[in-house]
Amino acid sequence: MSEQLEWARWWAFPWKFSHSDWGNFDEYHAQSALYHPRHVFVNTRLGIEPCLPPTPHSTILRLALAPQEQLESMLALLDNVCRPATDSQLSQDQYEWCQRLSKALRPDTLLSGKEDPLQLLRAWVTPAIWQRLRLRFERRRTHPPEEHTPALNDARNRLDTLWQAIVWRATTMPSEQSFTYQTEQRTDDVEHT
Repeated sequence: MSEQLEWARWWAFPWKFSHSDWGNFDEYHAQSALYHPRHVFVNTRLGIEPCLPPTPHSTILRLALAPQEQLESMLALLDNVCRPATDSQLSQDQYEWCQRLSKALRPDTLLSGKEDPLQLLRAWVTPAIWQRLRLRFERRRTHPPEEHTPALNDARNRLDTLWQAIVWRATTMPSEQSFTYQTEQRTDDVEHT
């Protein structure tokens, strides 16, 4: 399938790629049958504004369509780039890769305190893309980025590099090196040197 077709399919039906926490929209079949077209009903329930899709962006497309295992890997890598921790579930190679990226990009200067690194994704993409992309993550994790989005206009290049690197690393990693992202708060955050 072409990249443009995959992008259009994801744009029109983002709930088909959503985290299970958002629910199963096929269970509303009787209600949605009253609506024509069906996606208007689901988009309204999810707060997605209808609009034409922008030109496909390969990094966002890979993020949007990644299997759950790869998405979990992306979140774990992102968390360790933003807040390196020695007790992480990453392999030594992955941990060192995260440290190098963290030293180069200094994402700790983009976030304050214990903010969820997912806010860096919200700040990087347009609002229309975020409305769809947020469905890939647990519902509770998407609330803080929607309530407060840091103004990172001067960091656009760092965000581009950060997300391209994270998505590349997770999608090229052998599946036996993938891991499940743990959402518990870590207590041994390490300072950048």
